Amino acid sequence: MNDRLSILNIGGHPKDAILYAGGTMAKHVALGDRVCALAAYNGMRTHLVAIDEFSETGEMPDWDAHVEDRKRELVGAAGDVGVTDVRFLGHDDDVAIPDKLIINEIADVIGDVRPDIIITHWPYDSVPAHASTTQMVLIAVDAAAGIRKGTPYRPHKVAQIFYHVWPGETNIQESVFPRVPTTLIDISDVAEKKVQAMSRFGSQYLDAKEGKRPAPKLADFAAIHLRVPDSESFLAHSPQVYDALPVSPFSLGVARMSNREEISLLRDV
Repeated sequence: MNDRLSILNIGGHPKDAILYAGGTMAKHVALGDRVCALAAYNGMRTHLVAIDEFSETGEMPDWDAHVEDRKRELVGAAGDVGVTDVRFLGHDDDVAIPDKLIINEIADVIGDVRPDIIITHWPYDSVPAHASTTQMVLIAVDAAAGIRKGTPYRPHKVAQIFYHVWPGETNIQESVFPRVPTTLIDISDVAEKKVQAMSRFGSQYLDAKEGKRPAPKLADFAAIHLRVPDSESFLAHSPQVYDALPVSPFSLGVARMSNREEISLLRDV
């Protein structure tokens, strides 16, 4: 049995795979695991530079050129974290609703990549393209496990789905369905790779051009609470099964620290 994992990170928009799980991908690449990034939508609705151009001039920007911008950004960013298998479905996200065609395309990618783990959005994300992507992923996972007419791919079962649960907008939807992570990945050792990768997204004003936005803070609220300076947080879709009750070395280490040591660690976060 091959101990290496196959991981498929499915984002609604081209930057999502890196923003929410770029560090985690880098760590799995370093472990020798196979990692693939997939973008369901072309991201034009959230191409901030193109939106500003249209708002200021009233002229529709060069659609195809901006879509290619977003592809290049993800390919470059994925390369920064060691991922070379990058795929695009290229669908418009102007009205992002579940679509049978996209579901079958995602199922085909699952059949080809044969992932043990899928990473995708929080199902109740307040961004429509994120939520619809996850709805389609869940249907595609079920479809890929069975027989589908016309597909060349053998059935494949996914072992686990992880939703990235970085805190979202403050609104009623987020308060009714709060994002509470069960798993945090410490990405301190690859944080600079993620920062470099995020700098690729000029369409989001995240590059060195005029109007640059600061790189997003890597740690979320749960990470700060748990004394992790740089992390990515996830919620497992299904309960994990262990031979005994699990506790991570990090959690054990913090529990066994003196108060002085723990306060010192907190200062570093």
